[in-house]
Amino acid sequence: MSESKMIFGLIGQAMRKIGAIGKESENTQQKYKFRGIDAVYNALNPVMSELGLFICPEIIDHRREERETQNVYNGEVKKTILKYSILTIKYTIYAPDGSNVSCVVVGEGMDSGDKASNKAMSVALKYACFQLFMIPTEEMIDPDQESHEVTTAAKKPAA
Repeated sequence: MSESKMIFGLIGQAMRKIGAIGKESENTQQKYKFRGIDAVYNALNPVMSELGLFICPEIIDHRREERETQNVYNGEVKKTILKYSILTIKYTIYAPDGSNVSCVVVGEGMDSGDKASNKAMSVALKYACFQLFMIPTEEMIDPDQESHEVTTAAKKPAA
């Protein structure tokens, strides 16, 4: 007879306790709403604290690129170099008895300063939590609801 692992029951309890996280933040520049990492922390912290759960990240892979962008300000073209980070992160969620589960996610972040990796880590954690705890998003829109009609075949690159 195998010993029961606490982590499995506690994740189920957390799923029942964590409420929906809606798109309450707004990107004023590109005019869209989003769910920020702060909203995820605020929803998860009380539940995880109560249940004794905690998460440890481990960066498995880190790729970094520089990309140039162009914007027009007052009729003048301004070029900016953006740092682009792609992180593969393994998150391990622990219960008080030491039992744990892990998941691996990819996060991408872009910044003109020194925050590209921080942004990638926030995105990765946010989506790891949404998927692990199946956090409702209030919208409940199924991605299969949308379909696309392809009119032409993609061109193959020259060999």
